[in-house]
Amino acid sequence: MEKRREIDFANVCLCVLVMLIHILSRAVGALERESLQYAVVFVPWRLASFVVQGFIFLSAMKYFMKFGRGEQRLDYGGFLVSRIKTIILPYILWNLIYYFTLMPLGYFVFDPAELIGYILRGDMISHFYFVVVIVQFYLLMPLWIWLVRKARAAVLVPLSLIVMIAFGQYLAVGYAYNDRIFLKYIFYWICGCYAGMHYEKVMAFLKKYGFAAAALFVLAAVSDAGLTLLNSSGRMYVRGLENIHIVYCSLAVAFIFAASLWKTGKIVDNPVFAMINRQSYNIYLSHCLVLYFADGFTERLITSSQGGILIMRLICCYGVTFVCWGAYDRVKRLKRAKSGC
Repeated sequence: MEKRREIDFANVCLCVLVMLIHILSRAVGALERESLQYAVVFVPWRLASFVVQGFIFLSAMKYFMKFGRGEQRLDYGGFLVSRIKTIILPYILWNLIYYFTLMPLGYFVFDPAELIGYILRGDMISHFYFVVVIVQFYLLMPLWIWLVRKARAAVLVPLSLIVMIAFGQYLAVGYAYNDRIFLKYIFYWICGCYAGMHYEKVMAFLKKYGFAAAALFVLAAVSDAGLTLLNSSGRMYVRGLENIHIVYCSLAVAFIFAASLWKTGKIVDNPVFAMINRQSYNIYLSHCLVLYFADGFTERLITSSQGGILIMRLICCYGVTFVCWGAYDRVKRLKRAKSGC
Protein backbone atom coordinates (compact mmCIF):
# COMPACT_ATOMS: atom_id res chain seq x y z
CA MET A 1 0.00 0.00 0.00
CA GLU A 2 1.27 3.46 -0.88
CA LYS A 3 2.46 5.45 2.12
CA ARG A 4 0.00 8.21 2.94
CA ARG A 5 1.32 11.24 4.75
CA GLU A 6 -2.17 12.23 5.86
CA ILE A 7 -2.46 8.96 7.80
CA ASP A 8 0.94 9.50 9.41
CA PHE A 9 -0.08 13.01 10.43
CA ALA A 10 -3.34 11.81 11.96
CA ASN A 11 -1.60 8.94 13.76
CA VAL A 12 0.92 11.24 15.45
CA CYS A 13 -1.73 13.80 16.41
CA LEU A 14 -3.83 11.09 18.05
CA CYS A 15 -0.78 9.65 19.82
CA VAL A 16 0.20 13.04 21.27
CA LEU A 17 -3.39 13.78 22.31
CA VAL A 18 -3.92 10.48 24.11
CA MET A 19 -0.83 11.29 26.18
CA LEU A 20 -2.29 14.72 26.94
CA ILE A 21 -5.52 13.14 28.22
CA HIS A 22 -3.63 11.07 30.76
CA ILE A 23 -1.33 13.94 31.74
CA LEU A 24 -4.35 16.14 32.54
CA SER A 25 -6.55 13.44 34.07
CA ARG A 26 -5.16 13.73 37.61
CA ALA A 27 -5.80 17.48 37.76
CA VAL A 28 -9.29 17.01 36.29
CA GLY A 29 -10.09 14.59 39.10
CA ALA A 30 -8.48 16.64 41.88
CA LEU A 31 -9.36 20.29 41.26
CA GLU A 32 -12.49 22.04 42.52
CA ARG A 33 -15.03 21.88 39.71
CA GLU A 34 -16.14 25.47 40.15
CA SER A 35 -12.60 26.85 39.89
CA LEU A 36 -10.94 28.53 36.93
CA GLN A 37 -8.04 26.07 37.17
CA TYR A 38 -10.46 23.21 36.64
CA ALA A 39 -11.85 24.82 33.49
CA VAL A 40 -8.33 25.43 32.14
CA VAL A 41 -7.41 21.73 32.33
CA PHE A 42 -10.88 20.31 31.68
CA VAL A 43 -11.41 21.95 28.29
CA PRO A 44 -8.30 20.52 26.53
CA TRP A 45 -8.89 17.20 28.32
CA ARG A 46 -12.42 17.03 26.96
CA LEU A 47 -11.45 18.17 23.47
CA ALA A 48 -8.75 15.49 23.25
CA SER A 49 -11.22 12.77 24.21
CA PHE A 50 -11.99 11.75 20.63
CA VAL A 51 -8.72 9.83 20.31
CA VAL A 52 -10.11 6.30 20.78
CA GLN A 53 -12.76 7.00 18.16
CA GLY A 54 -10.04 8.48 15.96
CA PHE A 55 -7.76 5.46 16.32
CA ILE A 56 -10.66 3.11 15.49
CA PHE A 57 -11.55 5.16 12.40
CA LEU A 58 -7.89 5.30 11.34
CA SER A 59 -7.38 1.56 11.75
CA ALA A 60 -10.45 0.74 9.67
CA MET A 61 -9.38 3.23 7.02
CA LYS A 62 -5.90 1.72 6.66
CA TYR A 63 -7.15 -1.85 6.32
CA PHE A 64 -9.93 -1.03 3.91
CA MET A 65 -7.52 0.80 1.65
CA LYS A 66 -6.06 -2.70 1.19
CA PHE A 67 -8.94 -5.12 1.56
CA GLY A 68 -12.05 -3.06 0.87
CA ARG A 69 -11.36 -2.31 -2.77
CA GLY A 70 -10.79 -5.92 -3.76
CA GLU A 71 -7.23 -5.19 -4.85
CA GLN A 72 -5.83 -7.44 -2.11
CA ARG A 73 -7.61 -10.48 -0.75
CA LEU A 74 -7.73 -10.99 3.00
CA ASP A 75 -5.68 -13.92 4.24
CA TYR A 76 -7.61 -14.22 7.49
CA GLY A 77 -5.20 -16.61 9.18
CA GLY A 78 -2.17 -14.56 8.22
CA PHE A 79 -3.97 -11.39 9.24
CA LEU A 80 -4.70 -12.76 12.72
CA VAL A 81 -1.14 -14.00 13.17
CA SER A 82 0.12 -10.55 12.21
CA ARG A 83 -2.25 -8.88 14.71
CA ILE A 84 -1.10 -11.28 17.45
CA LYS A 85 2.54 -10.38 16.82
CA THR A 86 2.15 -6.62 16.47
CA ILE A 87 -0.84 -5.84 18.73
CA ILE A 88 -1.63 -8.59 21.23
CA LEU A 89 1.83 -9.74 22.30
CA PRO A 90 3.12 -6.19 22.99
CA TYR A 91 -0.11 -5.53 24.90
CA ILE A 92 0.41 -8.62 27.07
CA LEU A 93 4.06 -7.70 27.62
CA TRP A 94 3.16 -4.20 28.81
CA ASN A 95 0.49 -5.58 31.12
CA LEU A 96 3.22 -7.68 32.73
CA ILE A 97 5.60 -4.73 32.90
CA TYR A 98 3.04 -2.49 34.60
CA TYR A 99 1.93 -5.24 36.98
CA PHE A 100 5.36 -6.25 38.22
CA THR A 101 6.75 -2.71 38.21
CA LEU A 102 3.87 -1.27 40.22
CA MET A 103 3.49 -4.24 42.55
CA PRO A 104 6.38 -3.14 44.86
CA LEU A 105 4.70 0.30 45.05
CA GLY A 106 1.57 -1.27 46.50
CA TYR A 107 -0.73 -1.05 43.48
CA PHE A 108 -1.06 -4.82 43.09
CA VAL A 109 -0.66 -7.99 45.14
CA PHE A 110 0.46 -10.90 43.01
CA ASP A 111 -2.48 -13.02 41.91
CA PRO A 112 -2.24 -14.91 38.57
CA ALA A 113 -6.03 -15.03 38.14
CA GLU A 114 -6.25 -11.30 38.75
CA LEU A 115 -3.48 -10.65 36.22
CA ILE A 116 -5.19 -12.74 33.54
CA GLY A 117 -8.44 -10.91 34.25
CA TYR A 118 -6.73 -7.56 33.78
CA ILE A 119 -5.33 -8.67 30.43
CA LEU A 120 -8.65 -10.03 29.15
CA ARG A 121 -10.69 -7.02 30.31
CA GLY A 122 -8.13 -4.33 29.53
CA ASP A 123 -8.71 -2.58 32.85
CA MET A 124 -5.31 -2.69 34.53
CA ILE A 125 -4.40 0.73 33.11
CA SER A 126 -7.03 3.21 31.96
CA HIS A 127 -6.27 3.21 28.24
CA PHE A 128 -5.70 -0.53 27.72
CA TYR A 129 -9.39 -1.10 26.97
CA PHE A 130 -8.76 0.23 23.46
CA VAL A 131 -6.73 -2.89 22.61
CA VAL A 132 -9.58 -5.15 23.75
CA VAL A 133 -11.99 -3.21 21.53
CA ILE A 134 -9.80 -3.09 18.42
CA VAL A 135 -9.06 -6.82 18.63
CA GLN A 136 -12.81 -7.49 18.46
CA PHE A 137 -12.98 -5.51 15.22
CA TYR A 138 -10.00 -7.46 13.85
CA LEU A 139 -11.56 -10.81 14.72
CA LEU A 140 -14.65 -9.83 12.70
CA MET A 141 -12.70 -8.54 9.69
CA PRO A 142 -14.34 -10.94 7.14
CA LEU A 143 -17.74 -9.71 8.29
CA TRP A 144 -16.78 -6.06 7.79
CA ILE A 145 -15.40 -6.72 4.31
CA TRP A 146 -18.57 -8.55 3.31
CA LEU A 147 -20.87 -5.91 4.78
CA VAL A 148 -19.11 -2.90 3.32
CA ARG A 149 -18.91 -4.44 -0.14
CA LYS A 150 -22.57 -5.48 -0.13
CA ALA A 151 -24.23 -2.51 1.57
CA ARG A 152 -24.36 1.10 0.48
CA ALA A 153 -22.75 3.66 2.76
CA ALA A 154 -26.01 5.64 2.82
CA VAL A 155 -27.62 2.63 4.53
CA LEU A 156 -24.86 1.12 6.66
CA VAL A 157 -23.43 4.34 8.12
CA PRO A 158 -26.73 5.60 9.63
CA LEU A 159 -27.57 2.06 10.74
CA SER A 160 -24.23 1.76 12.55
CA LEU A 161 -24.91 5.10 14.27
CA ILE A 162 -28.30 3.87 15.47
CA VAL A 163 -26.77 0.62 16.74
CA MET A 164 -24.00 2.50 18.56
CA ILE A 165 -26.40 4.93 20.25
CA ALA A 166 -28.87 2.17 21.14
CA PHE A 167 -26.14 0.00 22.65
CA GLY A 168 -24.23 2.72 24.48
CA GLN A 169 -27.14 4.76 25.80
CA TYR A 170 -29.92 2.21 26.28
CA LEU A 171 -29.08 -1.48 25.99
CA ALA A 172 -25.80 -1.55 27.92
CA VAL A 173 -26.53 1.11 30.54
CA GLY A 174 -25.28 -0.11 33.90
CA TYR A 175 -22.94 -2.71 32.42
CA ALA A 176 -19.52 -1.93 33.85
CA TYR A 177 -17.59 -2.94 30.73
CA ASN A 178 -19.77 -1.51 27.97
CA ASP A 179 -16.83 0.62 26.81
CA ARG A 180 -14.97 -2.60 25.97
CA ILE A 181 -17.59 -3.87 23.51
CA PHE A 182 -17.07 -3.05 19.83
CA LEU A 183 -20.69 -1.95 19.37
CA LYS A 184 -19.90 1.13 21.46
CA TYR A 185 -17.70 2.39 18.58
CA ILE A 186 -19.11 0.65 15.50
CA PHE A 187 -20.12 3.90 13.78
CA TYR A 188 -16.50 5.15 13.67
CA TRP A 189 -15.27 1.80 12.38
CA ILE A 190 -17.85 1.65 9.58
CA CYS A 191 -17.07 5.26 8.59
CA GLY A 192 -13.39 4.36 8.50
CA CYS A 193 -14.12 1.35 6.30
CA TYR A 194 -15.88 3.44 3.67
CA ALA A 195 -13.29 6.21 3.95
CA GLY A 196 -10.57 3.66 3.20
CA MET A 197 -12.45 2.24 0.22
CA HIS A 198 -12.94 5.73 -1.22
CA TYR A 199 -9.82 7.35 0.18
CA GLU A 200 -9.00 9.62 -2.76
CA LYS A 201 -12.57 10.93 -2.97
CA VAL A 202 -12.70 11.58 0.77
CA MET A 203 -9.40 13.47 0.74
CA ALA A 204 -10.47 15.48 -2.31
CA PHE A 205 -13.71 16.40 -0.53
CA LEU A 206 -11.85 17.50 2.61
CA LYS A 207 -9.37 19.50 0.55
CA LYS A 208 -12.21 21.30 -1.21
CA TYR A 209 -14.26 21.92 1.92
CA GLY A 210 -11.46 22.12 4.47
CA PHE A 211 -12.40 25.54 5.80
CA ALA A 212 -16.02 24.47 6.24
CA ALA A 213 -14.82 21.37 8.12
CA ALA A 214 -12.65 23.59 10.34
CA ALA A 215 -15.54 25.94 11.07
CA LEU A 216 -17.88 23.09 11.96
CA PHE A 217 -15.15 21.56 14.13
CA VAL A 218 -14.72 24.82 16.08
CA LEU A 219 -18.47 25.13 16.58
CA ALA A 220 -18.73 21.53 17.78
CA ALA A 221 -15.67 21.94 20.03
CA VAL A 222 -17.10 25.01 21.74
CA SER A 223 -20.45 23.30 22.19
CA ASP A 224 -19.05 20.01 23.48
CA ALA A 225 -16.42 21.47 25.82
CA GLY A 226 -18.60 24.35 27.03
CA LEU A 227 -21.74 22.36 27.72
CA THR A 228 -19.82 19.48 29.30
CA LEU A 229 -17.97 21.93 31.54
CA LEU A 230 -21.23 23.51 32.66
CA ASN A 231 -22.67 20.07 33.38
CA SER A 232 -19.55 18.79 35.13
CA SER A 233 -19.18 21.87 37.34
CA GLY A 234 -22.81 21.67 38.43
CA ARG A 235 -23.77 25.03 36.93
CA MET A 236 -26.52 23.46 34.81
CA TYR A 237 -27.81 20.07 33.73
CA VAL A 238 -27.37 19.43 30.01
CA ARG A 239 -29.32 16.68 28.29
CA GLY A 240 -27.95 14.80 25.28
CA LEU A 241 -24.25 15.31 26.02
CA GLU A 242 -23.35 11.89 24.63
CA ASN A 243 -24.90 12.73 21.27
CA ILE A 244 -23.23 16.15 21.21
CA HIS A 245 -19.94 14.34 21.85
CA ILE A 246 -20.59 11.94 18.95
CA VAL A 247 -20.98 14.94 16.64
CA TYR A 248 -17.82 16.50 18.04
CA CYS A 249 -15.77 13.29 17.70
CA SER A 250 -16.87 12.83 14.10
CA LEU A 251 -15.99 16.41 13.16
CA ALA A 252 -12.69 16.23 15.08
CA VAL A 253 -11.60 13.22 13.04
CA ALA A 254 -12.62 15.00 9.83
CA PHE A 255 -10.74 18.12 10.94
CA ILE A 256 -7.52 16.22 11.61
CA PHE A 257 -7.55 14.81 8.09
CA ALA A 258 -8.45 18.22 6.65
CA ALA A 259 -5.55 19.72 8.60
CA SER A 260 -3.27 16.94 7.36
CA LEU A 261 -3.69 18.25 3.82
CA TRP A 262 -2.16 21.62 4.73
CA LYS A 263 1.62 21.41 4.16
CA THR A 264 2.02 17.99 5.75
CA GLY A 265 5.17 17.16 3.77
CA LYS A 266 7.67 19.06 5.89
CA ILE A 267 5.89 18.10 9.10
CA VAL A 268 5.75 14.34 8.63
CA ASP A 269 9.34 14.22 7.34
CA ASN A 270 10.61 15.74 10.57
CA PRO A 271 12.76 13.08 12.34
CA VAL A 272 10.98 13.43 15.69
CA PHE A 273 7.56 13.31 14.05
CA ALA A 274 8.58 10.26 12.00
CA MET A 275 9.88 8.50 15.12
CA ILE A 276 6.61 9.11 16.98
CA ASN A 277 4.72 7.70 14.01
CA ARG A 278 6.84 4.53 13.89
CA GLN A 279 6.71 3.99 17.65
CA SER A 280 3.17 5.21 18.26
CA TYR A 281 1.83 1.90 19.57
CA ASN A 282 4.75 1.44 21.94
CA ILE A 283 4.30 5.02 23.12
CA TYR A 284 0.59 4.43 23.58
CA LEU A 285 1.13 1.36 25.72
CA SER A 286 4.02 2.64 27.84
CA HIS A 287 3.54 6.34 28.56
CA CYS A 288 1.30 5.97 31.63
CA LEU A 289 4.07 4.13 33.48
CA VAL A 290 6.13 7.32 33.33
CA LEU A 291 3.27 9.19 34.97
CA TYR A 292 3.23 6.90 37.99
CA PHE A 293 6.89 7.63 38.68
CA ALA A 294 6.57 11.32 37.81
CA ASP A 295 3.80 11.68 40.42
CA GLY A 296 5.78 9.89 43.11
CA PHE A 297 8.97 11.81 42.38
CA THR A 298 7.21 15.18 42.36
CA GLU A 299 5.20 14.61 45.54
CA ARG A 300 8.16 13.32 47.55
CA LEU A 301 10.91 15.66 46.40
CA ILE A 302 9.41 18.79 44.84
CA THR A 303 5.80 19.76 45.58
CA SER A 304 2.36 18.36 46.27
CA SER A 305 0.51 21.19 44.51
CA GLN A 306 -1.63 20.19 41.55
CA GLY A 307 0.04 22.84 39.35
CA GLY A 308 3.54 21.55 40.09
CA ILE A 309 2.53 17.94 39.59
CA LEU A 310 0.87 18.81 36.29
CA ILE A 311 4.00 20.56 35.00
CA MET A 312 6.16 17.56 35.93
CA ARG A 313 3.68 15.19 34.30
CA LEU A 314 3.91 17.20 31.08
CA ILE A 315 7.71 17.31 31.11
CA CYS A 316 8.24 13.69 32.10
CA CYS A 317 5.54 12.06 30.02
CA TYR A 318 6.48 13.72 26.74
CA GLY A 319 10.20 14.10 27.46
CA VAL A 320 11.06 10.71 28.94
CA THR A 321 8.74 8.73 26.69
CA PHE A 322 9.94 10.33 23.46
CA VAL A 323 13.62 10.16 24.44
CA CYS A 324 13.42 6.48 25.40
CA TRP A 325 11.49 5.37 22.35
CA GLY A 326 13.58 7.66 20.15
CA ALA A 327 16.72 5.87 21.36
CA TYR A 328 15.09 2.48 20.81
CA ASP A 329 13.99 3.50 17.32
CA ARG A 330 17.48 4.75 16.48
CA VAL A 331 19.16 1.51 17.59
CA LYS A 332 16.58 -0.57 15.75
CA ARG A 333 17.07 1.34 12.51
CA LEU A 334 20.86 1.17 12.77
CA LYS A 335 20.70 -2.60 13.25
CA ARG A 336 18.37 -2.91 10.29
CA ALA A 337 20.69 -0.78 8.14
CA LYS A 338 23.72 -2.92 9.06
CA SER A 339 21.87 -6.13 8.29
CA GLY A 340 20.68 -4.74 4.97
CA CYS A 341 17.02 -5.44 5.73
